[in-house]
Amino acid sequence: MSAFTRRSALAAALALASYRATAAAADPFPAAIRRAQAADAAYREAGRFAREIQAAGLPLPADWRAYRIGLAMARADARDELHALTPTAPEAAAALVAYYRRRAEASGDPCAFRAARSRLRKVAQRPGAVALDVTQLARASPG
Repeated sequence: MSAFTRRSALAAALALASYRATAAAADPFPAAIRRAQAADAAYREAGRFAREIQAAGLPLPADWRAYRIGLAMARADARDELHALTPTAPEAAAALVAYYRRRAEASGDPCAFRAARSRLRKVAQRPGAVALDVTQLARASPG
């Protein structure tokens, strides 16, 4: 395992663990969103690193596949935790919509905006959920 991979794995693990530890707060949305953002960022950074290594004609480290799978699993866990929450306050609803907008913008794919609107519509239909304003996702959509 290269020094970069070890540092990245340790930093991602510490960040994800610290966000999980703070999720017991009164409002779990901020912590769950931060954890999902950290997992998304770690996964994107790992992909950027792999592209740079491959563009330089160098082989990826031997344990790269296992590391990337671990990041994908942590990302899925963080998203599952966020998706399990129902926003009951307007602040939580706004934060959730903003998270989805940033995620869709980072992908640059018009389908990501549609998928975000669909996911948020399902969340808004849950019992006790506050109304979600998804208009910023419609305005941000390039297609």
